[in-house]
Amino acid sequence: MLRNRLALIAVVSLGLCVAVGSPADDQAYLGIFAETTLTAMPGLAGLPGMADMLKNLPEGMELPPQVAAMLKGGEAKRQLNIRLWSPGIAPQGATAWVVPPAGLKAGNKLNLTLYRPTAQQGEVAMPPGMPKFEEMTLKIYWGSSPTVRPGQPRIIKVADMPADKKAEMQAKQQAAMAQGSSYYYKPDWTTAHWPNEEDEGTIANDATLAGDYALTTSYTGNVTLPVPANVNFLAPFSLSSPDPKAVPDLTKALPLKWAAIPHALGLHARIAGMEGRNTIVIWTSSENLPEGMESIDTDYPQMAEVRQWVADKIMMEGTATECTVPEGIFAKCAAAMLSMVGFGPGAALDQGQPIPRLQTKTTFNMNLSDMAKAAGMMMGPAGQ
Repeated sequence: MLRNRLALIAVVSLGLCVAVGSPADDQAYLGIFAETTLTAMPGLAGLPGMADMLKNLPEGMELPPQVAAMLKGGEAKRQLNIRLWSPGIAPQGATAWVVPPAGLKAGNKLNLTLYRPTAQQGEVAMPPGMPKFEEMTLKIYWGSSPTVRPGQPRIIKVADMPADKKAEMQAKQQAAMAQGSSYYYKPDWTTAHWPNEEDEGTIANDATLAGDYALTTSYTGNVTLPVPANVNFLAPFSLSSPDPKAVPDLTKALPLKWAAIPHALGLHARIAGMEGRNTIVIWTSSENLPEGMESIDTDYPQMAEVRQWVADKIMMEGTATECTVPEGIFAKCAAAMLSMVGFGPGAALDQGQPIPRLQTKTTFNMNLSDMAKAAGMMMGPAGQ
């Protein structure tokens, strides 16, 4: 149930992200996304039965590296994702691969796996025991401040939304949930991707991004993207507050403090929490949050978009090292998750088939809840 609530927080709030432009119908795109990621789950060991499970692992069995890292307060890793989107369904036997630069230390050839959608995914049901989409209420706070600012929160009741806005938000929610079962879906397009079942995409800590990335395909063109020496993986978020190894007190103002991230262009912090059964509480570090932009696209926006968001105070400056979450806004939340993202420089060509770009970002995710207490609260009567 706790996992379902955390998933619900992520999925429903994704429906509030500002939309980005749609690609042209006949243009293919190559994206190379370099991410430094860190996840901390300080309350994980307190879950009922977790301590006994950790003590009684079968002989020779080890925890997955990601779980072990979370229990230790988190260890950063580097990951590379390659996505090639092309119009039309690639023929059987079609191939695509990328030859990376030697400094990436990822081998001589990265074979992309092709995903061919065959039919529109049906409506994806909410997790068992969760409220219906129409029953949800969203409470939005924004800006760095120890107390709630006048005019906040912005309250959105899904049932009261205009039909077109509700349909748009539900479509994004459905798409986000569907991605859990399929790598990518776009009608009549093929997606080639790496990593795949043969490789998880983890990159060595001493690897570098600079050099040529040469794409070869049998069905949608070839292109080489040169990446300059000043583009590399960003440093991980290193927080001094809250402590990644301890559950913070959410009844008080929560200062967020982190070490400076060299070369970052823009930063953003966000907390989403589940209050009762039907309400999602969201706080964002945006000083300016226009109506209709209750969140932003934290996947891989263009560098020009990041710079504009910084100029509009929707994102923090890349040199920022602190902000404050208002007191008590998550005090009644059984589950709450902090997400931080920083975007860095990249490389791109403005034409080609496909058009290529490489982008960099660093992300940090931390559970802010006492998970044992949260699990108990969520097993109580509905609506508590």
